[in-house]
Amino acid sequence: MTKQYVLGVDHGSGGCKVTCMDDGGQVVSEANVSYRSYYPKPQWVEQEPEEWIDAAVEAIRRALHVFTADERRRVKAISFSAPHHVAVLLDSSHKVLRRVIMWNDQRSGEEANYFSALCGDQIYGITHNSPSPTWTLCHMAWLQKHEPEVYGAIHKIVFMKDYVRYRFNGILATDYIEAEGTLFYDIHNKQWSEPLYSLVSLDESMLPPVLAPTDVSGALMPQMAERIGLPAGIPIVVGTADTAAEIFGCGTVEAGDGVVKLATAGNFSVLAKQPVNNKKMTSYHHPVPDLYYQNSATNFAAASFRWFKESFLKELEQRNSAEQIYRVIDAHIEQIPAGSEGLLFQPYLNGERSPHWDPDLRASFFGCTVRHQWPHFARAILEGVGFSIRDAALEFSVRPDKVKIIGGGSKGKVWVQIMADILHAEMEIPKVSDASYGGCLIAATAIGWFSGLKEAALAAQTVVDRVEPRRDNVSVYDEMFEIYRELHAQTKHLSHRLTAMSNAAANRS
Repeated sequence: MTKQYVLGVDHGSGGCKVTCMDDGGQVVSEANVSYRSYYPKPQWVEQEPEEWIDAAVEAIRRALHVFTADERRRVKAISFSAPHHVAVLLDSSHKVLRRVIMWNDQRSGEEANYFSALCGDQIYGITHNSPSPTWTLCHMAWLQKHEPEVYGAIHKIVFMKDYVRYRFNGILATDYIEAEGTLFYDIHNKQWSEPLYSLVSLDESMLPPVLAPTDVSGALMPQMAERIGLPAGIPIVVGTADTAAEIFGCGTVEAGDGVVKLATAGNFSVLAKQPVNNKKMTSYHHPVPDLYYQNSATNFAAASFRWFKESFLKELEQRNSAEQIYRVIDAHIEQIPAGSEGLLFQPYLNGERSPHWDPDLRASFFGCTVRHQWPHFARAILEGVGFSIRDAALEFSVRPDKVKIIGGGSKGKVWVQIMADILHAEMEIPKVSDASYGGCLIAATAIGWFSGLKEAALAAQTVVDRVEPRRDNVSVYDEMFEIYRELHAQTKHLSHRLTAMSNAAANRS
């Protein structure tokens, strides 16, 4: 029987990944293309949208490089995903006005505090989320105050995946899960909220129409079709936010299911039939109707490890290929006992989200001695991220004893074991755990390959490995976690002083 295909195009914080899936749910090919973030000032993180487009084109071309002309004609749909919160500002000609403010940018702390004091309860009642520098509302308030000329030129606002999709189909739109990442959207009535977007002097005409993730929105335009080497007219599927696509795509589709994500950021999510009332967590609709995922998140997970590798292990990187380097590092980390011989890492490299929601926290290593070498620091980073996720997960009223683990960090067996030990939970490793694969399943459902999203995820996914907690390590990590929490309580005021000093110095320069 002749195979048919769909593409999932995911733009993460560090690059674009494309997955091609056949009509049997099998991954046929994948490709990754990276792009950069810009850090013009302390706490700032920006990206250039045109670099997303270039990366998408190149990743699709790489994923399809062995496809024949006939196989290319059998690509039946393309879906998109990307992080929440990232607004792309367009002028009246739909040209990008400035680089985007990323979700992990922390510049809008003052604005977040202002909205929390002014109308925090009202915002929470409408959105089931609370202001922080992560959210689009706060980004827009900062721009309104500091870049009024840019703000006055805004004609339309779309979001990260939606801008990429617009370049493929020429249609401005978003999905309701993406819209929930703005603090402009009524989560209960599924519509833009005038009391919220008016807080930053926006008009509803500036915001995109809101569709479902599985809606088909136009077709691949000829000019983009030529660039990526596919026929024009392929249905373009709306898609959704990357975490939603990952959680769904790994087969987490029942209330009570849990997922740990180790990507640029890290999070612990638990599914529920209703959003839970807890302002220290975020709530979003799940792609499967009538489900929500409650999310506790840390800003720097795999990004912490990548920072360490790129900053301090350059010589090791030069001696090993990109594929080898992580295996080499893992081999060294395995020689270090649980607890890194008393070395602790706080992963606050650019502030923190759950449970502290504090943009001014600073990272640190605590407990260094002359005995500690680079493998100790590497292991301490993995453990510190685990402690941060456990710290946030304390907010859950129910914590599963089995969770799926996804994201790039889930491919490292050492880190998976550390997470099992710290969280007291069995880690289940799914066959595929990428947002781009979740996007494939959304696209496949949209064109009728599956009867629904839940059926798609359950039919396509299997657990390929399980990692149990090691009792001896659990006791070590329990004690280390107590110290980790006390360390935060005792040092957060010093973090605030250091952040104020560095911000003042940056403003003088």
